[in-house]
Amino acid sequence: MPRERANFIVEQSKIKQVTPYVPEIIFYVLVLILLITGTYSRNKIWDSGIELWTDCVKKSPNKDRPHNNLGEAYTHERKYQEAIAQFAEALRINPYYPEAHNNLGIVYTDQGRYQEATVQFTEALRIDPYYSEVRNNLGIVDTYQGKYQEAIAQFVEALRINPYYSEVRNNLGIVYTYQGKYQEAIAQFSEALRINLNYAEAHNNLGIVYTDQGRYPEAIAQFTQALQINPNYAEAHYHFGNAYIHQGRYPEAIAQFTEALRINPDFAEVRNNLGNAYIHQGRYPEAITQFTEALRINPNFAEVRNNLGNAYSGQGKYPEAIAQFAEALRINPNYAEAHYNAGIAYLKIGDSNSALKEYQILKKINPGLANKFYGKTP
Repeated sequence: MPRERANFIVEQSKIKQVTPYVPEIIFYVLVLILLITGTYSRNKIWDSGIELWTDCVKKSPNKDRPHNNLGEAYTHERKYQEAIAQFAEALRINPYYPEAHNNLGIVYTDQGRYQEATVQFTEALRIDPYYSEVRNNLGIVDTYQGKYQEAIAQFVEALRINPYYSEVRNNLGIVYTYQGKYQEAIAQFSEALRINLNYAEAHNNLGIVYTDQGRYPEAIAQFTQALQINPNYAEAHYHFGNAYIHQGRYPEAIAQFTEALRINPDFAEVRNNLGNAYIHQGRYPEAITQFTEALRINPNFAEVRNNLGNAYSGQGKYPEAIAQFAEALRINPNYAEAHYNAGIAYLKIGDSNSALKEYQILKKINPGLANKFYGKTP
């Protein structure tokens, strides 16, 4: 019986702060690519469609494989409840079917049901301890929960079983990046690329690490490679733009962000960074348009609220700016940059009492920024 496998991409992100001048502008920078493996069989069951496998289930209702494959087809269409029902039926017929346990675990992972996913992956490994794809998937679940050491252990075990598993090399590199272990991360991404030179996600992730190290020409080379492999790779365009931002090359950054949005118009982080590039060029109306659209996508994006406030400040619209800083602080009360920017805006309208309150809060949560703010007071 063939063992089912899959690749689908899940995005993760963290914030990188760039504060070259007042106001405090926040760039959203890092989006690393994790690869889960296990759903969708090697012969692309889902290409045959839900209709075909529904017919197979009707003809062979007591066989496990048709139910599993119908579950895969539903998973491909993101019809998760239907997929869960089919995987559960496959396991009722055959509780010792590791592929169905793995596939059910993947659906739970995609739903954020990590404990249930772990149960399914663990059961798959009890049945087949050498199932390297399940080790990879367990490592991803641990990564999502911030259990980096446990994730590393799973990825290392997967590589012991299959040293040429490039997706695991990529995922191990991501965990090392989260830990700030850049040399180890570079080694894993480079090994993934030695195994598969056309691995666009590994090129992208290696470029991210180089950007974080300030090695911008090397980062740009990696993003260029990723886009040669996949020109419609929105995340690579996004990170390409970020590398240009760090170099102060705003027109080139704007071109990359614009291309990312052509591919994915609802990429809120790109709209935030595009807006910030416009601020650096003094193009405040265009910046406001991008921030407003980012907030349509994600109304609770505190960094965008802060940056929209900066755009209003740039136009001298301080009451509107203060309203945005207040909204950012409603979302994140300890957001130091928003307190700082609100304090500056209050000074601009002559409200020294409110400015003093912001300064007092800053002294508690970010003394360095408080000292910077104090230097701006009359």
